Amino acid sequence: MKRGFLFIITCLLCSITALAENFACPDYESIQALGQKRYDVLIERFQAQDTTLSITELQAIYYGSAFYGNPSRGLNYRRVNAIYEANGHEGVLVYVDSLLSSSPLNLGALRMRFIAAFNVNDTIATHKYFWLYDKLLDAIYATGDALSEQTALHVVCIDDEYTIMNYVMKVEMENQKLTSTMCDMFDVTTKNGKKTQVYFDVQLILALENQMFSTDKKPFTFKYMKAKK
Repeated sequence: MKRGFLFIITCLLCSITALAENFACPDYESIQALGQKRYDVLIERFQAQDTTLSITELQAIYYGSAFYGNPSRGLNYRRVNAIYEANGHEGVLVYVDSLLSSSPLNLGALRMRFIAAFNVNDTIATHKYFWLYDKLLDAIYATGDALSEQTALHVVCIDDEYTIMNYVMKVEMENQKLTSTMCDMFDVTTKNGKKTQVYFDVQLILALENQMFSTDKKPFTFKYMKAKK
């Protein structure tokens, strides 16, 4: 699938724009106040590639998955490789489509979907799934630059951290720790050999995990705590 990986690099360089210093923490309170019906309308607009969606609405779509369903479940890359060896790109398409049917905001699956579409010369699907992937990245990168705890990227699942580091930042991961501000801090090495750290705000992820193991049956609610500067 090398051709597809070269394609993703080219597309990302052309389409991801720096939102420099105009970072915006997701408005978690407003997202939770949307309600299921209004959220479902946003999802429909997203799937229809509505170019009028604002960054605020794209953030509501991505982070709203924590409150209104559509959770992001991991993409099994070993399974993808095994399917590709057995059934080629068509088999990968079937697997990824099954994953996206229950997890439509899965960054890794969206990335794999447009690569597979590209490899079977499906131009329409290539553009569609790249658009969906790219817009979710816009929503995430509107929250920060990942260079500090105060400008950490907000994510809804651990898998999205790895998708971003592997295929957007293109860094090699080393050590990881949870900071006192509830950020995942990774020691990484860039492609040119520079060692640095990147940060992901995981407050929402930790709250979801606590809810999962809680005996409290109340609907999930979340209060974001801003990091001190």
